[in-house]
Amino acid sequence: MNGRAKLVLIASVLLAAVISAVVACGQEEQTLDATRGRFADAGAGIRAIRRGRDGLYYILTARRPDQSPEVGGSSKSRKTFSSRTNPEAALSSTVMVFDSQGKQVREIPAAAGPFKPVSASALDLDSSGRVYIADQTGNSVLIYTAAGAPFARFPVPEPTQIAALAGDRFAICSASGDHLISVYDLHGALLRQIGDFADLSDDPELKHRLNEGYLASDTASNLYFAFRYLPEPTVRKYDSNSGSSLDELSITTPDFEPMAQSARQEIARLASGKAASPHEIISAMGVDAETQELWLALGNLLMHFDSADNNTDSARAYTVTGARMVPDFILAEKNDLLLGNAAFGTYEFSRKFHTNRSIR
Repeated sequence: MNGRAKLVLIASVLLAAVISAVVACGQEEQTLDATRGRFADAGAGIRAIRRGRDGLYYILTARRPDQSPEVGGSSKSRKTFSSRTNPEAALSSTVMVFDSQGKQVREIPAAAGPFKPVSASALDLDSSGRVYIADQTGNSVLIYTAAGAPFARFPVPEPTQIAALAGDRFAICSASGDHLISVYDLHGALLRQIGDFADLSDDPELKHRLNEGYLASDTASNLYFAFRYLPEPTVRKYDSNSGSSLDELSITTPDFEPMAQSARQEIARLASGKAASPHEIISAMGVDAETQELWLALGNLLMHFDSADNNTDSARAYTVTGARMVPDFILAEKNDLLLGNAAFGTYEFSRKFHTNRSIR
């Protein structure tokens, strides 16, 4: 090889190295650091948080009798498959109401009595301020006024998720239902069932468990269902009035294929009777009820989608102490996001994803 050819070869190698470095830099992930902790007085065991039109925050807590109220830790304590499907893991439920400064102003139910949740799994608020609680162990839906007085109680089998709807209706997901979502009126009458199960197993019990998900609604009373275990991260959108499907967001890019493949392998092991734990894909979902924007948490990867399903931002979420934040729930506010975890508590994040630091 002559000198000119060697120079060309060296230049080609250097150019390839530069291109590789640029590509690697472009693939660096954004990170999103919490700006502050919120609602420390709510303690551990937070299941959900909503903000009412009165500006107050309604926080559902569910604690074991021996659970410490202290919040903190250096890493996320992941719930196992069985603990999130076993309502006996939490035996004391209440809704704590806080103002915007984090001061507790009241508790729901407002007084002791039989009209009290056994082990609640979810809550929501309607436009009038009524508080809806899905009491999984109690096989019921409890409804209270904003002041905490009993309003209604309906028998509903194993409700795991709940969403308030316009027209004095509410939607639930059930651990024993044969559809993804059921819609009821305020007389406790079943109006319709929505959404077929994903075909993940021939075993009925396993199929139910693998079709667990997260439920949310918007101001147009559309319903959003995010599958917790479907190998490809998937969210379905339904019209609650007709039950028809409006949209389906499914993330099938090559970046997520290893995760999907691992999830399929775990599902196959479960189906064969071997000891395994299904791979959690989506750990939390948040919906802006006004704009229909969507946030999904895949572990501590937080993904933002606009109302047309475009992924506009993605970032890895961390607490104020630098620990990975794997949220159990997401509340989208006008300028901020509240991400909560039963072990860590609740943290505030900006809705604008800025690159605070890079990870490779």
